[in-house]
Amino acid sequence: MDLISHGLMGTMMAGLGLNHKFGLAGTVTMIVANIAPDLDVVAGLKGPKTFYKYHREITHSLLGAVVLWALISGGIYFFTPLGSLSAILVMVGAGLAGHLLMDSFTPWGLPLFYPFSSKKYSFDLIWFFDPVIIISMFGSVYLVYHFPGKEMMFSGMGFGMIAAYLILRAIQKRKARRMAAGEVGPRFRDAEVYVLPSAISPFMWDVFYKARSQYLYISVDTRKEEILIVKEFVSASYHRCIRQSCDSELVDVFLKRARFPFYNFNRVDGGYRVEWYDAQLLNLGGVHGVTVYLSEGGTVTAEKLQVKKPVRRRRSRIEAFLQKEAS
Repeated sequence: MDLISHGLMGTMMAGLGLNHKFGLAGTVTMIVANIAPDLDVVAGLKGPKTFYKYHREITHSLLGAVVLWALISGGIYFFTPLGSLSAILVMVGAGLAGHLLMDSFTPWGLPLFYPFSSKKYSFDLIWFFDPVIIISMFGSVYLVYHFPGKEMMFSGMGFGMIAAYLILRAIQKRKARRMAAGEVGPRFRDAEVYVLPSAISPFMWDVFYKARSQYLYISVDTRKEEILIVKEFVSASYHRCIRQSCDSELVDVFLKRARFPFYNFNRVDGGYRVEWYDAQLLNLGGVHGVTVYLSEGGTVTAEKLQVKKPVRRRRSRIEAFLQKEAS
């Protein structure tokens, strides 16, 4: 979720009675607490490499949340008219928890126990910019500020719509998994299964079966009840240059983010070219891989992020785009 979404979330939470009891200071407290973990997006000012390295790390962990909780609560207590420390602690804690909860529904996941563990946790229910969630938030906030006195009712309705939508998404996710199971051969019968929301359409799901370094990718449309794509991703045969390419800082950062990494390598004049990809990102715009060039001795000589333009829905049908990518 982005800063605007979390700001709307904070406004909705304040509408549950906090703005009536604490006034503008209560609303500002909830908004600040909701957006605070995403202040690490300033790392993006130095480019995609820095953004991928620092975004959703310490500020989205339990340790980071506790530090933010103490800092924000102290600042609000000393620099705002709010005089109840207990009320401030509850509001800030609720705002931070709301942020982490909403982010946990997206595919990138949260490193809850960072820096002690880099493992990320996610429910994989919605993409980062889900239109239903955004519309529900905007609608709720609009009604709250145009119908004073009914803040709790409209904020409650907004949260109720979001909760009902997430339940529907969970049901559709299970359906997508059942549909994909019919396309799985013996080689992937015992593989790990991941069902992720698609960035292309709210009705599409990306199902991945992981068996060592091999992935079976199945694109599912639960609305039309169709299987759109069935494709395997297999890494090239192992070579020493694969391990040596991990000396690249770009590769190190990319592999910490990639959920389904695979690689290819080729000999080039005087050395090797290693290409790292994430099977989940191939159908999307933006960063989707890293290319590293190595000398014959295995020294990294050049590196670059693989970036491509996002899908333009108006110019081609989604199905046609996916078929073209698969081929």
